[in-house]
Amino acid sequence: MLEGVQVETASQAVTRVLLDAIVDGRIPPGKTLRLQEISDQLGLSMMPVREALRQLAALDLVEIEPRKGARVRAMSIEDLQDTYFSRVYLESIAVSEAAKRFTQDDFAKASQALVEQEHAQQEGDLVKSRAAHERFHFAIYEASQKNWLLRSILPAWRNSERYRVGALAQIETLDQRGIEHHALLTSVSEGDSLAAVRHLTTHLATSVQLAWTSVESQGKPAPLGISEAEVASMIAQVQAIQQ
Repeated sequence: MLEGVQVETASQAVTRVLLDAIVDGRIPPGKTLRLQEISDQLGLSMMPVREALRQLAALDLVEIEPRKGARVRAMSIEDLQDTYFSRVYLESIAVSEAAKRFTQDDFAKASQALVEQEHAQQEGDLVKSRAAHERFHFAIYEASQKNWLLRSILPAWRNSERYRVGALAQIETLDQRGIEHHALLTSVSEGDSLAAVRHLTTHLATSVQLAWTSVESQGKPAPLGISEAEVASMIAQVQAIQQ
């Protein structure tokens, strides 16, 4: 039996194009997004552009103000910490639940995404690398079988991608990031929820430090916004849920 072919609608295509441009900085924070200008550049009517901006506003990447139009939301250290604070808590639950249900198919899917990310990095293709990186993480999170949890993770994930762009340029950190990815995948595939939470927390803390350095350009380490005591408490809560 033939499978259905998925075709992007015009609004989905515009959303993807604008999202990529916002994430990689081609459309900078604070930039006004004019319907007519975008429509002309893409050769489309304003309707799909308007819908795309609504979708991006739902992810909190774009602000829409009455009679003022839309603009890309500003970036700040406070927003960076707030974003990753949410990611740590939501994604820790996801990896903990995924470790209980992880299958060989899940492992194959996540492993393939890692291979694709590493190849893209070697080729210097940041767009493909970013897409493969997202597929890797969400291959793990989807194994949790918690659909509302996945929906909750996505907005913070999309916003954090804006901060990761500068960090990706720090080539000397890529090997360590790869080690962290493989450690996370191994712990989940072995069903070790607590180790998975620890590896994820370490991985996201590193992301914050790299992003902070990129945004501030001062090389200062950035706190995750979650203390070691809070991480320990979170791990204890995960352990309690498993019992």
